[in-house]
Amino acid sequence: MTQKRRISAFDLDHTLIEANSSLLFYYFLVKQGLFNPMTIARTIVYSINHRFFNLSLQDLHKKAFNRFLKGTSFKFVEVQVKKFLKEDFHRYIYYPAFFRLRRAQHEGHHTVMLSNSPSFIVGPIAEYLGMSSWGGSEYQLNTQGVFDSVKSILEGEGKAKRLKLLAKQLKTKMEYVTAYSDSPLDLPFLKAAGKAVVVNPTRKMQKISRKHLWETI
Repeated sequence: MTQKRRISAFDLDHTLIEANSSLLFYYFLVKQGLFNPMTIARTIVYSINHRFFNLSLQDLHKKAFNRFLKGTSFKFVEVQVKKFLKEDFHRYIYYPAFFRLRRAQHEGHHTVMLSNSPSFIVGPIAEYLGMSSWGGSEYQLNTQGVFDSVKSILEGEGKAKRLKLLAKQLKTKMEYVTAYSDSPLDLPFLKAAGKAVVVNPTRKMQKISRKHLWETI
């Protein structure tokens, strides 16, 4: 087994970056004058309901999509994402995980980003960081190229399935796969890998990592 067939798989939000990429992009749009600053209160409510009151990831995506994105041109969003990456993104990188990414790339690993965030953000960030491949939640476009609905949400189980499929395609044993994430929602993803690394852990994740003897950074 050569180094080139190793896989290093990374979550995005609170792992490779210190915050939620969708929220960071939204705040960028507010700063650009494309959203009223008063709408920030709505995003805070959604985040609190998800974190503390059992609002599911699916419902979180649907609420945010319907409130902020439905009916918007993909081309417009694509341009804004490029501006966001050029102007703001570098300041949010979480360097302990970023250095692991750069080391894996230097050693010839296949590096993959698997994130719950929308693919229109995940893809450009993955390209920005030089990832080999990536996957994210998918939003449906209509025939006019306008965002129409939430198509699929990439959660922990889905990440685990994609990781196993990637390993099969690359003919890599799972023992040569390393997964990085901060979230309890990604436990299936972390458990699927031969090595799990918990990033910037909360108290809950610290307990889980100690239980499984996982590394933390």
